[in-house]
Amino acid sequence: MLRWWMCALAIIGTALDARAADMPDFLRGSSTVINTSAPARWDGVYFGGHVGMGVPGIDFTNNTNDVRVLAGLAGISNPTATPLGNQDSTSKHFGGFAGYNAQWDGAVIGVEGNYNWVDKALTATNSIAGSFVPGNPTLAYSTGGSETARIIDYGTLRLRGGWAAGMFMPYATFGLAAGRMDINRTVVVTASATGATPPGTVVPPPLVVTQNLDNQFGYGWAAGLGVDFCLMANLFMRAEYEYVQFPDFHGLNAHMHNVRVGAALKF
Repeated sequence: MLRWWMCALAIIGTALDARAADMPDFLRGSSTVINTSAPARWDGVYFGGHVGMGVPGIDFTNNTNDVRVLAGLAGISNPTATPLGNQDSTSKHFGGFAGYNAQWDGAVIGVEGNYNWVDKALTATNSIAGSFVPGNPTLAYSTGGSETARIIDYGTLRLRGGWAAGMFMPYATFGLAAGRMDINRTVVVTASATGATPPGTVVPPPLVVTQNLDNQFGYGWAAGLGVDFCLMANLFMRAEYEYVQFPDFHGLNAHMHNVRVGAALKF
């Protein structure tokens, strides 16, 4: 996908350069034009796309009670539950970004909006114990709960501070993040016969109780480090690391470590 982005941006960038070359001298060139005889400049508006890999992680522990309450709906009195715990995994993501830079000598300050499609689900499970009120007391019951959180996407609004070093511009970012998740909780109560169960007793099928919370929004912050590399007068590449934290996403603590590469056009 990044290769297609690069090809498209390079074609547009070449066309823009060629068009600028046909203009009279007093119309060609500006404070944002990068050429071989002058240092690269980074001021101006830009937009582009990126792809990358990440390690999203979710701490489900604070939602253990929410799953336990579902078990109460299944007719369990005085239930206790083991903690749901933590889960993490690797995931691909892609998206786009747009921003604006202002430059004073070597210092570059800017603001950037960033969108990322993740679509990664993580699941934690636990066991629930208690006194089962309904049903045949001569049957044995076992109960288990689970919660799945699917990180759909997230966006950031970041401040950037960098330093122009020839064709490179290393930078740091910090800003706000907003994310979207689907959260699903499930409790299963299973009955089974024991030695004390009278012959002919009908064992009921497992009882399943679910709760679905779709398109839930959470808010947090993001910080990162990266470097932009000038390829043409109005085309640059990017490599970046970003950390995103959602402290309280409906009781979940979610975070992501992301690395990505991208390309952008600058005007």
